[in-house]
Amino acid sequence: MKHRFHPPALRYSLPLSLQPKKPPVSFLDDLKRQAEALKAQKDGDAASIARNLALTESACKTVFTYFTTLAPQLEVLRPPSHARYTLDRQNVLERLPLTEFRVDSRRKKLGNEDVFDFLVMHWQLKTGREFQLTKDFLPDMEKLEAKLHQSGMKFENEAVRHAENGKLQCRRYTFVADFVGLVRVTAQHESAKLHFQVQNVDGFETVTLELPALEVSGARLDELAKWLTGHPHAFFKDALNVRRVEA
Repeated sequence: MKHRFHPPALRYSLPLSLQPKKPPVSFLDDLKRQAEALKAQKDGDAASIARNLALTESACKTVFTYFTTLAPQLEVLRPPSHARYTLDRQNVLERLPLTEFRVDSRRKKLGNEDVFDFLVMHWQLKTGREFQLTKDFLPDMEKLEAKLHQSGMKFENEAVRHAENGKLQCRRYTFVADFVGLVRVTAQHESAKLHFQVQNVDGFETVTLELPALEVSGARLDELAKWLTGHPHAFFKDALNVRRVEA
């Protein structure tokens, strides 16, 4: 049986000049698309800002509650500082009791919201001893002054001159060795982080670091309390931008 050959059907397309054209996008339609894209971006940004603000405020409340609970306990316990506070080679302060704990906070306006600005817990380290230290070498003067400023001690700085020719012989520093330690926590709402500034815990120095608000919990603050009371701690674990500056 013979099969008939059927040639394939030919397909014809209109010339480009005769094909229907898509209507051109008007300038107004283009502006509309740009506006919709920008609005979607702003809505997403607003949601992100609101989320970060809520996370930061929650973390600040956690810190404030923890500090206001911790401070009275430490006021009773008066734990001795584990640090050595070196004024110079001959004068080192050790095992100073931590006393007079206070907690404070400040708020600010962020848009229409009333939010935390910073929180602080501070305490006293007191010896009650008056010191008179004389320094006749400029680097020694600068080192001592840096430590006194870091500590927050009030001091008098007096030039001692030769009785006859008036030439500077040395400088005399007079102060009572009572100073402060503190933890200051500043809210960073835009990035959902808390900035910690810790002064005079491991000596005359300042330690700064940042923690994501999500990581600020009672367990993390327990590590801070361990540090303050001289116990092994993991407060720095996964912290951001850790910096230690010694006076």
